[in-house]
Amino acid sequence: MGGLISTILWVIYAGCVLGTLALYMVWVYERRNHPEDALPDDAPPVTPMRSILAVFFETLAVFVLVLTYPLRLYYDFRPLRARRKGETPVMLVHGYGANSASMIFLHWMLRRLGWANVFVVSYTPPTANARGLAKQVANHAERIMKACEADKIDIVCHSMGGVLTRYALVNLDLAGKVNCCVTLGSPHRGSRVAGLVPAMGSAAQMRHDCDFVREVGADGDTPGHARFFSIWSEFDNFVLPVRSSIIEGNGRNIHVPYRGHCSLVYSPMVARLVDECLREAREESAAGEN
Repeated sequence: MGGLISTILWVIYAGCVLGTLALYMVWVYERRNHPEDALPDDAPPVTPMRSILAVFFETLAVFVLVLTYPLRLYYDFRPLRARRKGETPVMLVHGYGANSASMIFLHWMLRRLGWANVFVVSYTPPTANARGLAKQVANHAERIMKACEADKIDIVCHSMGGVLTRYALVNLDLAGKVNCCVTLGSPHRGSRVAGLVPAMGSAAQMRHDCDFVREVGADGDTPGHARFFSIWSEFDNFVLPVRSSIIEGNGRNIHVPYRGHCSLVYSPMVARLVDECLREAREESAAGEN
């Protein structure tokens, strides 16, 4: 039995290695053939040794994400309880093809950093229309605010979760209810990687510069009067061009070096940056009320 489990784990890990390497081959192709789109003008240069380490850690992140995938059964169906009634909650929204379990490390870190009302949610299935998935995100936000007896919410989004949240702010009555939105590696103008998978549902709607992402950005990158932060990395192997993660308007872009797409949600440094963003937004909100 032990040998079978070991074999399965090695097969899964090998698949993660091959998938990660394939996406970084696309990343290299992108940088060489679209240098004008690849990075902002002030982005730091990439060095070989740190690049190798970044690929290794991204592979581990994907491996952990796959192994923890079934944990959504616990996080999605446990009772929704607020630890501090009346305190603005923080909702964590995952990316394409993942679920609430992908955000458990960030959930744990934020709890350790003093955030009481932190919740992870799932939207399914990834093959559904992005507008329907955004509706699920909006419904989760309303449900969490009700449970916490709060009139506002902070949202931290990974990948496609950021685009869905922005859509919900514009079209699904979340405007005015979101105090702060922090996106981690979100393809705000879509990604060319989405063109490598079948054009089904939300995957087709995440393609670079497609109609849906244009619709989401029609009113600007930072809708609904929420304070926006975008945490991005030049080493993101899912968001291509990397420039797609950059937001304009009422927002701040924060660069983290050598973090792959999945590594963003397992990075202690990123978790601390999220904590700082949330606290900054809370302080600004409190100052505005006085």
